[in-house]
Amino acid sequence: MIGNITPQELRALMEGPSPHAVLDVREPMEFHEAQIFRSTSLPRGSIEFRVAKLVPVKTLPVVVLDEGGPRAERAAGTLDGLGYRDVRLLEGGLAGWKAAGLPTVSGTNVPSKDFGERIHVQEKVPEVEAEELFGLIQGPTPPRIFDARTEAEYERFSVPTARSLPGGELILHAWDLMRDPSAPLIVNCAGRTRSIIGAQTLRRLGIPGVRALRNGGMGILLAGLPLDRGRPAVVPSPSAKSRAYAEELAARVAAEEGVPFAGVDEMKALIEGAEEETLYLLDVRLAPEFRAGHIPGAISIPGGQAVQRTDEVAAVRAGRVVTYCDANARGVMTAYWLRRMGLRASALRGGLAAWRGAGLPVGEGEGGGSGESPAEAREPLGLAEARRIAPGLSPEKAEAASALVLDVDPSPAFRRGHLAGARWLSRGWLEEWAPPWVPSKESPVLVTCGDGMRSALAARTLIEMGYARAAYLTGGKRAWAGAGLPLEVGERGIAEEPKDVALKPYDIGPQAMRDYLSWEEALGGRHRR
Repeated sequence: MIGNITPQELRALMEGPSPHAVLDVREPMEFHEAQIFRSTSLPRGSIEFRVAKLVPVKTLPVVVLDEGGPRAERAAGTLDGLGYRDVRLLEGGLAGWKAAGLPTVSGTNVPSKDFGERIHVQEKVPEVEAEELFGLIQGPTPPRIFDARTEAEYERFSVPTARSLPGGELILHAWDLMRDPSAPLIVNCAGRTRSIIGAQTLRRLGIPGVRALRNGGMGILLAGLPLDRGRPAVVPSPSAKSRAYAEELAARVAAEEGVPFAGVDEMKALIEGAEEETLYLLDVRLAPEFRAGHIPGAISIPGGQAVQRTDEVAAVRAGRVVTYCDANARGVMTAYWLRRMGLRASALRGGLAAWRGAGLPVGEGEGGGSGESPAEAREPLGLAEARRIAPGLSPEKAEAASALVLDVDPSPAFRRGHLAGARWLSRGWLEEWAPPWVPSKESPVLVTCGDGMRSALAARTLIEMGYARAAYLTGGKRAWAGAGLPLEVGERGIAEEPKDVALKPYDIGPQAMRDYLSWEEALGGRHRR
């Protein structure tokens, strides 16, 4: 059922205790520019890939919004077709929300950034400036610097002498880090949040002399100092002593902070009842550990990222969150932070080891998440039906066809490779952009993407729009390249500036970095009052 909700009714819903989700179906850059605080970005073209993890209970109220145009209504139709029973359109969209005098915020992962600044203010997390850090590096007792970001981010750029140690791993290294109290300890990220949370994690665990690098890698660039680029991320292994000590610390933190545990039997019951009560089961280990074995249905998101990207995982804030790792340490520490953010988080007692020990099934491979989003499924909802309606063409048949080619990949993937003459479009705008590009509905149209899934969904839409000769490339561009057929690279074929990716400030320039860091620090101003 699809209904409406006024801005005032939505505000009351979001301020109340009842479970619900608010999904903004605009493109990521549009969401970045203005959004309702604690709404979740779910671009219309990604609904089938992500909604099952974001909103697992189909009976909850799901509010859908866009700028006030047609995308929300179409997205609501998609959700209704997927079985969601209480879909509500925000009247007037974001424009209507603003017209009602209600506030918006800007940025990416705003709830987590706001939380980081709150912790910075409340805990008085000490910092080190970029210039001072470089002086320490060149001094007689160089600091130990740990980069709390992901391994991929580290490899793109890193602070000189820093080692890659994603934030969720810090607790495992506590004992090892305390062995040399003479060397200063610094935690960094690209900006502020993960530096602050990482440094405070170590301080909460009783490690003295820890500081966060103020403004992270961007602060170094703005100070005119160099960053390393392309260094391989080699995450150090903790000693056996340090692993054992981490379990002691986790038990202490859980007792002191009231972090609850879920036993294996309770976990099993929660999974079995997940269609009735929202459950987010988060595997907070590193990705290779997840691939080697995990609880079926879990979302792979290392602990530091779970705190950094909470809005991308838990669209229903009133839902139950259970974290787990190999034993207890990382699961407890992540649950501790999520609880401080206001989520109903607990840790699986004994982690995956306890689950295995009970003889319960363990999955292998990617399974619980892929791509840019931790909540993205390996296969989208509705794919089988789309393939039944829209024909697929093999690379050989597609090459022989004289068809207009539409590419619905994310724009960065389009730039890296597309069929000759292809035009890029965002799947979220398919109904608006396709008619002017393909004015005759008798024209043959070939839809492509990386693996053939997103394009199959788009081809189905085109057929339902009346393009009877629409088809998709079976196996996508990977199959095309695998058949020895050529791909073009570059911007040609992109008619409008894409908004499907929210650029990082350091990808734009110095002023963007200054603006971003000022914005983050301004968030903390609310918590100083």
